[in-house]
This record gives sequence, structure tokens and C-alpha cells, in this order.
Amino acid sequence: MKKISSFLFSCLALVAMTFWTSCSDDESTPDAPVLTLSKEEVSGKTGQPVEVAVSIKVPGGLKALRITKQVNLQNDNTYGTGGVQTVQLPSTGQTDYTYNFTYTHAPGEVDKLVGFTFRAEDNNGKVGEKVLTVNTTASGEQILYSYRWNLKSKMHTTPNPDVEDIEDCETDDSFVYNENGTMAVNYGSKPCVFDGFNTYTTWSLSDDEKTFTQTYASVFDPSKVTTETYTVKSLTKDRLVMEITLDLSVFGPPYTDKETFVYTFDASPKQ
Repeated sequence: MKKISSFLFSCLALVAMTFWTSCSDDESTPDAPVLTLSKEEVSGKTGQPVEVAVSIKVPGGLKALRITKQVNLQNDNTYGTGGVQTVQLPSTGQTDYTYNFTYTHAPGEVDKLVGFTFRAEDNNGKVGEKVLTVNTTASGEQILYSYRWNLKSKMHTTPNPDVEDIEDCETDDSFVYNENGTMAVNYGSKPCVFDGFNTYTTWSLSDDEKTFTQTYASVFDPSKVTTETYTVKSLTKDRLVMEITLDLSVFGPPYTDKETFVYTFDASPKQ
């Protein structure tokens, strides 16, 4: 009986010692890293910048900070190595770090689920994570260079009431705006008398997407360049509506130096 009691006491002592050692180890190991983001979700249009401050508290010393990028829940292999990028932060023995993360909303990520996971690991193998969600929509510029724009209406709005001013020979005109800022016009199968007298060359859209410009040069004198400036009234992936004011006073009454026209274009696949 004494032997059994002695054996049980030894077992209990061993368990107690193991538990005490385990607790002691836990108490001596610093807490896991804690990450906070200045923004956990950002939204913007293609081409716009993303800036997020990543704050890291790491009592156990920072061993590594890695960023994993996923698109639709799959690693983006074009980012870093296999979708993972290691950030080199100065090893100064400090416990608080700030990393300024920058990114640009990408055209290929429009309406896709994009996430960046920030993972900090300390010198004891403990980790902390935080996820940034990036929502991207198409910018007006991307919409313009992604489609062919077919002229549907040219409304002269200065008279009262408005007058549809599109000619039959213009009804199959279409415009193509390229990503590199160049452009081209297709006059279709019904060219007007003066079609081709000018060569359209470049286009641009202001940052606030309210002003559109396109330039053309005379085929007879390429040094004579004209810039047309439009006010964008609406722009979607289906339709573009713009307004321009022209000086037509040279044609005499009833025309003035402030004749306003509203152009409407419908989008079709860019071919």
C-alpha cells in the first residue's frame, strides 16, 4: 500500500512540475505580434494610388514581415514570389514598427476580390496577421479605351427647342481611343464631304473625369492643330454623353459664338 501511495505521489509531483514548467515558459515568452492597418478596406478607380500604414507591435522581436496577395482567393503569382513578398525592415531591436504600404488600382482587377494579408512573425515563431481588402472599379479613362464609340446623336441645344443635327453620313461614324493616348476615327460606309480633311491624333480625360479633349491636324497643313474641349455629362460602359460649345459666328445669324452641341455615343466591342 505504501508503494502504491508513493507511486501516486510521484506521478502527481511530475504532473505538477510539468504544468508549472509549461506555465513558466508561457509567462516568459512575449505576446504574439499585433498588426493594425490605417484602413482595412479601400476602394478606387484604376490608376488611383492606395496608401495604407501598417503598424506592428512585436514584443518578441520582428523576424519577418510578409505580404501575400490574392485575387479571387488565389495567390497572384505576379506579385513577389508565388504571390508572397517579404518586406525588409531595419533590425534595431525595437518592438514597434510602421510600414507604409503602397499600391495602384490595376485595370485587370476591376470587380475582382483582391486581398493583401500582412503576416508578422517574431523571433519565437509567434505570428500575427491582418488583411487589407482592395476594391477596384474601372476609371473613365479605362472605359473609354476599352470600347469603340459609335456616334448616335448630335443635338444642337442652343435653339429652343433642341434640334437633332446629326447628318445621315455621320450615323455610322465611330471613334476608338487607345490606352496610349492616340485615337482613330472610322467614317463608315457613308463618308461626308469633308471627312478625312483632318486627322485625329490624341485624346485625354481630366483626373476628375469632367473634361475630355481630342486633337486633330489638317491634312493640308499638319502644323495646324486644333483641340476640341468637351464637358462630360455622363460616362458608363454603355454610353458617353459630352457637350461642346463652338464659335459659329463666322456663318452669320442665327449662329453665334456660343453654339452648344451635345454628342451621344454608344459603346460596342473594340475591334
